[in-house]
Formats: sequence, structure tokens, C-alpha cells
Amino acid sequence: MFWQEIANCAPLRTSVNGSEEMTVSLADKVLRLSLTTFPIINASQFFPALSTYRVERTFDLAEFEQAVTHFFSGNPLFAKCHLIELTFDAPEEFPLSSFQELLAEKYEDFYDSFLLASVTYRSDPNRQGIFTCMPFPLQDGYKVFRFHQALMKTLKNRKDAFQIAQNLKELAIRSDELADLIPPVEKSPSGADRKLPVKFAESCTSPVKIGPFLDKMRVDFIKRDCKNMFVLKNSLYSPKLTLGNSLQFLPVPRSMVEQSSGIQIRDYYRDEEQRQMDLLSGAERREDFIEAGRTRIGWMSATPEIFAVNNYGNVSAHDGSDAHANQGVLVRYEWHMPSVVLELTAGVSWTVTIRDKAFNFETVRTAPRDGSIAHH
Repeated sequence: MFWQEIANCAPLRTSVNGSEEMTVSLADKVLRLSLTTFPIINASQFFPALSTYRVERTFDLAEFEQAVTHFFSGNPLFAKCHLIELTFDAPEEFPLSSFQELLAEKYEDFYDSFLLASVTYRSDPNRQGIFTCMPFPLQDGYKVFRFHQALMKTLKNRKDAFQIAQNLKELAIRSDELADLIPPVEKSPSGADRKLPVKFAESCTSPVKIGPFLDKMRVDFIKRDCKNMFVLKNSLYSPKLTLGNSLQFLPVPRSMVEQSSGIQIRDYYRDEEQRQMDLLSGAERREDFIEAGRTRIGWMSATPEIFAVNNYGNVSAHDGSDAHANQGVLVRYEWHMPSVVLELTAGVSWTVTIRDKAFNFETVRTAPRDGSIAHH
């Protein structure tokens, strides 16, 4: 598959005056594109996510602090975080619908890094959560999921499960140049609305294959009378890297959705992904990535009536049962896109499968769509 080829690609090389010079690897280019898509990071671009585990005992804040330091070693995008503890009487007191309010409330504390919280429940001492609010240009949802699981593995094994510097080196990613592309961050929480323009509908079903899944997405798309489908796809499924945003927005027009089966929709967006990556492969200079980011955000903003589909697939391989399962096994993962994306879309559907359960979420709009997004 194409995204696996990217994860394993060798650095591109070119000859200058008879000498061999390393150029930007394709994996590096994918990350640079996300950094240049938004000219500035503000509160509307942070998004929340919660992994919930069954544990034999909860890990304390000192253990969290020690474990997360490994994430910062050799990390060009993050050097610190804001670490807190959240305690609720029961899991029902911390639903997905409350995540955005917490993001807005704490934003000024973590705006220049990210929020990391240990979540515990008085009603269940054998349940613990890892909650984060991270900036979308620097970290996509799937990489956040992998961050959570690497953090839990580090907590359990007391060894660095992130291996940031090593994994960046293996993918030929130039850490120093990547750091230079990080956009400035606004301290003002003005973009962190406490209430989103949507409500969330949740369900838990039996897992299905990609064809039937996209068949259902097609029905939902038509029901909502949308004009464009965006398939949100991670184009850097590195088996190890827990850093960066490599999300691609792959458009499927209404005409194609209407006349296609789920498998045909999949084939269409895979071809689109190849096309986008072929275009990106030609970028080399800093100016090339800035222009690519400007073009990308302008195109996304100008696309009307978007129905976005985000499917992580089966993530059971990362549920923590491979080592010391009694100390922590993933039982649920919840997240939603940042408010800037929710404003841009007419609807979003997202799902993740953990063992024999598919957790499905979707937005139900409660306010008119703004349709605007920050430009360069």
C-alpha cells in the first residue's frame, strides 16, 4: 500500500557539481505540508482526545511526568507540556461533549505546547484515562492515538516507547528544518469556543470491512445532501512514529459518490492520494512548501458542503495487550476534530475499532455553518 511505501522510503538524492547531496525525504515533505497549511496556530486548531484503559492500579502524576519526558527527547515540535490530573466521580461525568469546554478553559495554560491529563474516576479505581489537547498542524488524530499508547507503554515498562530521534532518523526527517517551519501560536483563547456548532452522536457496533463501511458513509452523505466527501487519511502510517501531522484530505465529488459502491469510493480516494503525493514529491524549497500549504488551505476553504469521513480501522495491535496487559489495556478511544474543521464541514463521521467493537461518532449540526477558515 502507498502509505506503507512512504513510511519505508529512502531519502531522495540528487547530484550537485558531481557530489551527492541529500534532499528532503517524502516522509519529511508530508510533515512540512501540515506545518505550512496554517500560517498561525490558535485555539480553534487544538483538538481533544481521550484513551481509556483498564488498569490494575492507576499511575500517579509523578509517573506521568517521568514517562512523558521521553517524548521530548529529540523532538523538534514539542519541548514541554502542561500536565494536570482530572478526577471525576464516574466516566459519565467526562463525556465527549465536554472535551471542548475543558480545552477552552485551560487553553492559556497549554497554548505554547499541549495539555496532558491523567484521568481517574472515584467509582472505578481500575479505570484510567490519558487525555490530551494538541495542536492540529503539529499532530494529527492518529498520531495522538499512537502517542497515548506509547505513553501507556512507557508507564508500564518504564522504558522509552517513543524513540522520537531514532524514528525521525529512520524516515530521513530533518528535525532542525522541521522545527523552523512551526507557525507562531496565539495566546488569546478567543478561538476556543466553549460550545461547538455541533452535537455528537455515538454508537458501538460490530466491526465491518471497508466496503460496507463506505457503503454506509455513502448513504449518510446523500441523506445530508452534501456536495463533496473528504476522506481523512493518514499518509504516513509509520509503524513507530508518534509525532507529526501526516493527514491528507482526499476529495470525492458528489457525482462519484452517487454512482459508486463503497469499494469504488475507496479506489477513487486512493488514486487521489497518489496524485496528491506525486504533486508533493516535487516540492524541495521552503517556498515550495509555503505555497503548497497556501494552496491547500485555500482549496479546502473554497470547497462547499463537505461531509468528512475519518476511519482509523482496527487498532487492536496497539491496545497494550502485548506486554503487561494487567497493568493497562485500551478499552476506548474518543476524539473529535478541532473546531476550525467542524466549522468547515456540513458533517463529520469518524470511527475506530478496538478488538470486537467499532466505536462510531458523528456530528449533528446545531448552528449554521460558518464556512470560513484562516488564510495565509
